[in-house]
Amino acid sequence: MSDLVESFLETHGPRLSSKVAEYLVVTLGISPVAARKRVSRLAGNVRRLSYITFPRKARYMYLEQQFGSPQYWENLVEALMLTKSAYGHAIAALRQRGGAVPERLFPIVCGSPVKQMKHLSAESVLKHLIEAGLLQRVALPGLGDCIVIVQAEGYYHGLAEMVRTRLITEGFLLTAVSDWLKKLGIVSYGKVATRDGDALPRVGTFAWDLSAPSYLGPMVKSGKEGKDKPGFVVCDVYLGEYATVEGVRPFVTKCRTLRGLRNIGPCLQIFVAGGYSGEAFKLLKENGIVPATPANLFGEEIAAGLKQLSTVLTKAAALSTIDPTAFDELFSKFGKIEGAANQLRGTLFEYLAADIFRKTGAHHVRMNRIFKQEAQEAEADVIAVRDNLSLTFIECKGHSPYGETPHEEVEKWLQHNVPILFKSAREHADWKNLPVHFEFWTTAPLTEETVLFLEKAKASIKPTRYTISWRLGPEVLTMCKGTKDDGLITAFRKHFMKYNAKSAALAEAIWSQGSDA
Repeated sequence: MSDLVESFLETHGPRLSSKVAEYLVVTLGISPVAARKRVSRLAGNVRRLSYITFPRKARYMYLEQQFGSPQYWENLVEALMLTKSAYGHAIAALRQRGGAVPERLFPIVCGSPVKQMKHLSAESVLKHLIEAGLLQRVALPGLGDCIVIVQAEGYYHGLAEMVRTRLITEGFLLTAVSDWLKKLGIVSYGKVATRDGDALPRVGTFAWDLSAPSYLGPMVKSGKEGKDKPGFVVCDVYLGEYATVEGVRPFVTKCRTLRGLRNIGPCLQIFVAGGYSGEAFKLLKENGIVPATPANLFGEEIAAGLKQLSTVLTKAAALSTIDPTAFDELFSKFGKIEGAANQLRGTLFEYLAADIFRKTGAHHVRMNRIFKQEAQEAEADVIAVRDNLSLTFIECKGHSPYGETPHEEVEKWLQHNVPILFKSAREHADWKNLPVHFEFWTTAPLTEETVLFLEKAKASIKPTRYTISWRLGPEVLTMCKGTKDDGLITAFRKHFMKYNAKSAALAEAIWSQGSDA
């Protein structure tokens, strides 16, 4: 009996126990009841998926060597989708995104509510899938804790940069969507929330990549005492390969469930992807959802800019260097989107700082590493080790030189990030005996309050413990010159320095003194 079932599973792939029982009925000519009993007694090389059950107590069955294979996942997702399972939506969403998402974003992509009566919550779905051995929590470089589909050990570390590049590019897309909604007056101008904020956007019982209230006529409902109650715009985005029908089903489920909630005004529901399969596009349209692309929302130039940004970031990660000319082109393409230039400037500044260290003697440079201490975490924009003699953590703030660096940014860096990073360094096998330096780089002036705050802090820290310092635009320009890279120097001058005689003279004065790079 076991050999017969193993042969069936080997030929047809993993199947529900109900399908295995049907096969035995046809093959052996036994009754359905007898077939189900025989299936329940199977052992040997046949395995059953734990914790996840199907209608009529069916179980997912597979051979031990099939676990984690493409066919294993395809058949499992199909079985879960046929039963409209919340677990199936979650797995399909992760498969659409390459098998890994930051844990913080899991409530957005999985299709389940944060909390709702008679529904499995996103937290419960995640818990059960981890218990079943289908998902696991893995810390990925530059991303922190991620939820991944179980694969071979180390499989997802190679995807970390790809996932991070996609998330950065999607961040620019969300900025463009936000700008578009505000300029057309579709939403309240100052009320747009995106996933990059401190808290995930919420409408009803669900989390979204973007949300905003809308007071357009068709969206407004009269509330108690005649007070207008706004509707909402909600949007999720995906900029990987084309969106599949399985990949968009979790979003469709969110939208349909949201419409059934009381006390929630009308919602304009938008999904933005680089492209769609025919079935995915049809499914979204049939459910009253806008299936948008960057090209039909903003035109070909912005769509091309997003693709170029992804290419530039991928190349920068692979070659450990930046292409200043490519960033120039991106500034030109994104210049009309409110907030995009600042976002791009911040991204460029981090790569630029890392490039400066690489080209001035640091033998080991890393970017965007997240460190945890107890319940807190902090991200280091750039980490540089010089000849195994010193360790430097750099906080990069690539602001417009015509503004000011917010005091709270410096305060958070010094009071939150520095202690976490220092403790992590002292626990690191390769760093625990190295002198540690913390540097705050910014291209916008510091206020007098901030300078006094930093000077007071610097005086109170024992140099034998660690040191802190801060570098402004002119000094960073000096460090750029130390690389002797004309493209890098030009990019910094163009995007981070004021173009006037005073700043140029100050930069040249620092350069002539031969400051340390």
